Amino acid sequence: MTKTSKIAVVDDDGSMRDALSALVRSIGMAVASYASADAFVAAQGFDDADCIITDVQMPGMSGIELLEFIRRRRLATPVIVITAYPSAALQARAMAAGNASFMGKPFDGNDMVNRIEQVLAQP
Repeated sequence: MTKTSKIAVVDDDGSMRDALSALVRSIGMAVASYASADAFVAAQGFDDADCIITDVQMPGMSGIELLEFIRRRRLATPVIVITAYPSAALQARAMAAGNASFMGKPFDGNDMVNRIEQVLAQP
């Protein structure tokens, strides 16, 4: 029996969170969504997520701070960081924390599906 991958979507924008959740479900994966990184951490969503998709700019803990938190816990869970304001400095900070992927908004749904599949396929 094949395990269904569980994707955590962390974004304060409800419409983006809903759209990403629907996209993940459409490819047969389970999804848990969180309105903030703080809510994700409080719920310990990192315990059973196979991949985390997080926005950068959110009230409270940012997506980059969430990524750094995940890595301090020595978790190898792949993280896809998304942002409406991509920059080389932000991408470098994400990569330095051990990020699996970095995407600017808007992005194509097929590109996101490909990224999810790529990061899940990595050992």
